[in-house]
Amino acid sequence: MRERLEEKRRKFLCKMRNRKLFWSFILCFFIIVGSLTHLGFNSDFTRITEGLTEKVAPEKILPTFRKSTTIMLMGVDERKDDVGRSDTLMILNLSADKASLLTIPRDTMVYIERHGYQKVNAAFAYGGAKLARKTVEEFLGIEVDNYVTINKARFAEVIDAMGGVDIYVERDMHYEDPWDDDGGLYIDLKQGLQHLDGQTAIEFVRYRDSEGDVGRVRRQQAFMKACVDKLSEPSMLVKIPELLSVAVKAIDTDLSSREMLEAAGSLKSAEAAGNIKTGVVPGWLQYINGVSYLIPDAERLGKVMNKQLGFKANEKHFEKIAEEYTPGLDSEYYDVNPNPEKDLRLMDYLERKRFDLSNNEL
Repeated sequence: MRERLEEKRRKFLCKMRNRKLFWSFILCFFIIVGSLTHLGFNSDFTRITEGLTEKVAPEKILPTFRKSTTIMLMGVDERKDDVGRSDTLMILNLSADKASLLTIPRDTMVYIERHGYQKVNAAFAYGGAKLARKTVEEFLGIEVDNYVTINKARFAEVIDAMGGVDIYVERDMHYEDPWDDDGGLYIDLKQGLQHLDGQTAIEFVRYRDSEGDVGRVRRQQAFMKACVDKLSEPSMLVKIPELLSVAVKAIDTDLSSREMLEAAGSLKSAEAAGNIKTGVVPGWLQYINGVSYLIPDAERLGKVMNKQLGFKANEKHFEKIAEEYTPGLDSEYYDVNPNPEKDLRLMDYLERKRFDLSNNEL
């Protein structure tokens, strides 16, 4: 039991240490999709492309949100005859030049209407974006204005529309699983610099060896960086029409084309101003009936949202729901958020406990 908790903790920490890199990928994807949606419904194509050609800063071209807007981002693992689950769930709060992103790990235990306490990613499976939004609102005590779902199965098509990505494969990768849920999985990649199309890119990020999740997460990070580098190339501009046709199939959202453009502009402005903050739901890692959960630390979550991320959530809400989440004795605490209060207490303790080593003869 202890070993499984430690493995789970290492997996979480590895992912969260590099969430800035993952954020960069989401940021670039959001900007591309936002811009393409706008271009698809607007007549400003010539003006914008000319502006980009003249190296005009994108944040000067794109409009921004006039008021604070909260958007739920979900990466959905949708399959044939299966609505899927939101294996990636983030809450993005945007204003004109500020952005805050709260990650809700998929194992987070929450209350889902008519289904009781389950993992948060089950909400989408039970009731789509509508129930997922309601579940998040009740859990965090905030109002979610809009949602964006990204169909993970469509990412191969997006990569192909980008023209593929170049990435270094650190070793020969060979794996076969004819019983994989997606109709079988066959991986055969050679060591060295490789140009990956959509299918081979998916194989690269899904490959799992003796390193387990640690190695796979590292490869996913390398893949994300390769995507960021590719999306940043000026040559991507000519691929806008093809990217548009693919991107609209990969996402589902209730944002209008104008709002999508404003979201992209706000993200770019926040990035330029250095006003991007990130946080993760803290809590206790625990196995219940053989299933892993993250039991939320509600009171600490309230402080992370309000003091660290700038959400305007009701602190009494978190005091109330704290009674609903009680960890077991075999749980392990997990919190990767900066904690200035704790750091100051530790510094004060060390200051008071200083030892005079002037007479130490060792």
